[in-house]
Amino acid sequence: MSAQPDDPETDSTFEGVDFSDTVLADQRWSKRSYQSCSFLDADLNGLRTENVTFTDCDFTGADLRGSVHHGSAFRSCNFVRTSLWHSEFHHCTLIGSVFDNCRVRPLVLDEVDLTLTSLGRIDLRGVDLTGCRLREANLVDADLRKAVLRDADLSGARTSGLKLDDADLRGARLDAGLWVGASLSGALIETMQALAFAGAHGLRVNLQE
Repeated sequence: MSAQPDDPETDSTFEGVDFSDTVLADQRWSKRSYQSCSFLDADLNGLRTENVTFTDCDFTGADLRGSVHHGSAFRSCNFVRTSLWHSEFHHCTLIGSVFDNCRVRPLVLDEVDLTLTSLGRIDLRGVDLTGCRLREANLVDADLRKAVLRDADLSGARTSGLKLDDADLRGARLDAGLWVGASLSGALIETMQALAFAGAHGLRVNLQE
């Protein structure tokens, strides 16, 4: 490779560059763009990004432990066997990205857009997803037990087999299918959500004494 991403003389746009197996730990990237780049098995431990855009990038096997991202976008990226524990995403977007067999807990997701993201079978137990957007996301068989989903948007999400036991769902936007397809034992919900749950199960609620 001719130049490292932290080289100030390097152009801020990278397209089709192969960073596989490269050590890029503890670097700080700002206002950069990566298009169709490969970070296969790259060491990105402690990486800091701000307003960086990754599009169609491959992070398979990459080490992103302890990385912190502010206002960055990961669009249609692949995260397969990626280490993300102790990472933070603040006001970021992960639209259309795929997560498979990743280690993600503990993880900070601060108002992150996860629209159309594939999170099937992911382990997000106890993770705070307050205000996050999960519209049309794949959450099939995902484990969100004890997760906080206050004011989150799960409209159109695929939720068959989703585990939400003991989760906080207050204020979340949820489709009717979730009430019958997900496990909800001990989940904390509001009155209107309880009515939606009842309706989804064919119950008639009499609110008059």
